[in-house]
Amino acid sequence: MSKLESNDDGKMTLTHARVIFRGGSESNSVYASAQLKDISSVEISRRPRARRSAAWGTVGLFAAIGVWQVTPSSNVGVLAAIAVAVVSLILMGDYWIRPDGVHLEFHTAGGSTIGAEIGGKSEIGMQFARDVEDAKRRLVPSRTKSPYRNYPAG
Repeated sequence: MSKLESNDDGKMTLTHARVIFRGGSESNSVYASAQLKDISSVEISRRPRARRSAAWGTVGLFAAIGVWQVTPSSNVGVLAAIAVAVVSLILMGDYWIRPDGVHLEFHTAGGSTIGAEIGGKSEIGMQFARDVEDAKRRLVPSRTKSPYRNYPAG
């Protein structure tokens, strides 16, 4: 049995027959599960920093300068420009402080996915994916789709 913790205190657990995900505080998913025999592929991808926050921070700084230039004698205008500049600097700081992430996803044959952001720990994610693939290889194949056989009555 192998375990992997995600960034938001979520956990992925490998059992003998399933991959179970219990979401953390910031996750959209509370619980997800997939049988090993249904997993069709594994994807580990790098998530770059969100450039959107840096772009909005830059736009906000120019907007703050514009508000300050349009209303230089008004205290309300200067306070508004300072507020916009502070929010813009926070957005830009978020871009520089937030690290790159690694995202692990398991795709199933039914089209659903189980995934979690695992931070910058790509080697730990690779090991968990290998454990899942090894466990899937060790599954005993079933000859029939149903767990029992339909023998003719007679």
